[in-house]
Amino acid sequence: MKLDSRKLILAGVSAAILIAAVASLTCTSWLSGSFSGSARAGRAVSGSPALASKTVVCWAHNPADAFKGQGCLALVYQKLLFVFDGYTDVTTQITDSGQVSQPAWSHDGEWLAYLYGTGSQMAPVTWLARRDGTQAHQVKQVASDGGFSWLPTDDVLAVGGQSGIWLVPAEGKPRQLSNAAASAPVWSPDGKTLAYSVTLPYDSNHPEDRSDALYTIGIDGSQPVQRLVTPQSGIELAGWWPDGKGLLYWMDPVHSASLAADGMPLNSLQLGSTQPKTLAFGLDRPGWLSLAPRNNILMVKGGGRIVWAGQSLTVINVSSGDVRDLKNPPGCVAIDPSLSKDGSRIAFVAAKDLGAKTWGFDNNQDLMAWVASRTLWVEQVNGSGAHPLTSAGRGIYQPCWSRDGSHILYVRDNCLWLIGADGGEPGEICGQIAADDPTGGAFGYYGFISYGSKMAWFQP
Repeated sequence: MKLDSRKLILAGVSAAILIAAVASLTCTSWLSGSFSGSARAGRAVSGSPALASKTVVCWAHNPADAFKGQGCLALVYQKLLFVFDGYTDVTTQITDSGQVSQPAWSHDGEWLAYLYGTGSQMAPVTWLARRDGTQAHQVKQVASDGGFSWLPTDDVLAVGGQSGIWLVPAEGKPRQLSNAAASAPVWSPDGKTLAYSVTLPYDSNHPEDRSDALYTIGIDGSQPVQRLVTPQSGIELAGWWPDGKGLLYWMDPVHSASLAADGMPLNSLQLGSTQPKTLAFGLDRPGWLSLAPRNNILMVKGGGRIVWAGQSLTVINVSSGDVRDLKNPPGCVAIDPSLSKDGSRIAFVAAKDLGAKTWGFDNNQDLMAWVASRTLWVEQVNGSGAHPLTSAGRGIYQPCWSRDGSHILYVRDNCLWLIGADGGEPGEICGQIAADDPTGGAFGYYGFISYGSKMAWFQP
């Protein structure tokens, strides 16, 4: 694929200008302004040096005005981790140095897991801390280079990496389940089984011949079960079927990063079968696939790494393979979908479809015009009743439903906002979301920006 490098370079450079022009949009880093109301700084992590007096935690407005009763937000700002409690109106600084990413809440909201690195470490390692910053500690026995996820029913973390699969209680000793280098493990809905992938032994002179295997393992100490091998292809786990009777995975031919960037087939494998079904073709972007009731999934469908062309929403039944494509708003792509917790409604971003021949932007005005075309829409899961929430504004990124379906959290103009699901005036939670790399973050990867590595929302 031949790309116009001049346009792509300009698109990347324009990110820096876009920060000033549209207040910088980047990842799944937040806060700024000044404290107001009863919000106050919390304590440093246990055993860490006292917070330096120059450290200031700020919110553009009192977040309790818009976020009261909406749960807890874990946010990464200037490489540090903070928690805002929407019930007590308290802001707590969890870390005081280093660099943090991937915050994740335990099922009950009492604990946070996160990747934490310092200048003396080659790579970040897994840490755990209570939401008030106490009992912060490194999971020392475990290499988390493969990723982690919380048990759906208890304060236990599953961690994958070069040292295998481990179970890590928030309070207690880690237990190794498997010693083979593994991907991030994914919990079954009942919390009794983990799925993960492993790259099988191969000739280092021919890395293109690598094959992956898909495994499951019970947390009761049973032996791993090999479910599938993908010859000369990689496996990226997407999740379990909603009923736990099968698995979803992306297949990456010859482990090619370039091919994967242009989209991969999403496959479905029923447990006990060795014949997977290909459901659709799409990009494995974080948040672009959601589980739904009655064994359905919602995903963004469409090939090509650019997100401003050929992207649409589809609902697929994973057991039957039935596909129901949803109509895009006229002249738009449909991206950044979020499924309400009861599975009845979809919030998504509609943005101008620029066509597959547009691989970059010749000037900053064109780029900003496309960002400004990103609007918030809501529709029923069957595609009916699609309408924009015009009061949410423009330049919308990654909406997320509240648990009760009454509100939608989203990013706009470098701020985090909350709006009623039926519209109304949005409330600003925090502002000045700054990129770790302000010269390259605002544009994202061919138009895609993920906030998942910088934010986690706990809702009881």
